[in-house]
Amino acid sequence: MTSDEVFFKWLPDYSVNIKTIDDQHQELVNILNRLFVAVSRREGDKAIAGILDALTSYTRTHFALEERLMREARYKDLVPHMEEHRKLIAQLDELCNKHLMEEKPIYFEMLSFLKTWLREHIQGVDTQYSAALQQSGFSVATWEREATAEFARMSASRKWWEVWKAA
Repeated sequence: MTSDEVFFKWLPDYSVNIKTIDDQHQELVNILNRLFVAVSRREGDKAIAGILDALTSYTRTHFALEERLMREARYKDLVPHMEEHRKLIAQLDELCNKHLMEEKPIYFEMLSFLKTWLREHIQGVDTQYSAALQQSGFSVATWEREATAEFARMSASRKWWEVWKAA
């Protein structure tokens, strides 16, 4: 992917200062950029199903891990944060259905929606929980070691990367 093909550039401002979460957010950005490349090369029809599957699967896996972190840290705004996650998954499902069932092109709608949502979510509520965890003294380092192994297990069971690499 060349610099001309980057739709959403990862910036240090997006960091939540938790390496595991930042790495996962960067992978979500990579998936979004892959969708952009497919659309810009007019390969959207061939690649969209695989990219949407990878995006949905990866997002669900990421959210599960992020929610586990907040639960273990006893984050006070866990329930509203989980509701935001639920709404995004519902919106993703709706866009996927629109494309797959109704055979409507959703490329630009999807790109715009995801870029805005991801940027605002990370810089908004994700930054808030990260700051709260750090202020509370929660051991993010210990959690990260466990989370890295768990994320690998979760990913292996979903095999999202096989679809992603093929897209």
